[in-house]
Amino acid sequence: MLVGMTNDFFAPVDSVSKTDRDRAEQRLREAHQLGRIDAAELEARMSRVIAAERLDELAAATDGPLPSGATNAYAQPGPYAQPGPYAQPGPYAQSYDHTAYAEPGAAQGRTRPTFVGTVEQVGQGMSERGTTMAVVAHLLPFVTWLFGPAVVWALSAKGSNTRREAAKAFNWQLIAFVIGIVVAALGWIIPGDGNPIAGIWTAIWVVLTVIGAVMAGKGAEWTNPIRRVVPLEVLNERGR
Repeated sequence: MLVGMTNDFFAPVDSVSKTDRDRAEQRLREAHQLGRIDAAELEARMSRVIAAERLDELAAATDGPLPSGATNAYAQPGPYAQPGPYAQPGPYAQSYDHTAYAEPGAAQGRTRPTFVGTVEQVGQGMSERGTTMAVVAHLLPFVTWLFGPAVVWALSAKGSNTRREAAKAFNWQLIAFVIGIVVAALGWIIPGDGNPIAGIWTAIWVVLTVIGAVMAGKGAEWTNPIRRVVPLEVLNERGR
């Protein structure tokens, strides 16, 4: 009798822990680095991992089919296809028609206010660019200071990797600004001409900001070493 049952019958319903979520995110990044999924699918699946509240939802985010309209370049055609970067082909794989679960308002052509609709379209477009906008969010402070990452965070879709990286960039620049003020104050205390500490700190700030952008472009999980000591988090880095 057990042979005929599906895995859904035994789907776990436990809450997702931080370790579970981090492990799922790491699997997706490894799949992206190996070329098994592209940047768009990484973005789509990472958003579902961040939003998952139960283990069965987390499993679906990494191995399950993507929602209708999401990119899934690795799904195999045919009635027995099983989408997902980790899915194994087999006679019991199933295909799903997600259009059956579309919201009624969408079928009736529901419209929204022009401004709100435009902002949502911009945010969706930014999120769909995968790691590109995540890199931009980390590099914008060289030109726009805190405002660049804040704008990217506000416009990107909730749960997206772009929103998460923009929050990390904003929080790092805020910490760097506070440290810069302290370094400038030390310049008035230390005797002698000039402030050598300011030059050293500027170099550290530039290097760590660039490293953050590079890691975001690779889709890798990286924590700024200074942020490990000063874990200030003004913007939520879980992408919410």
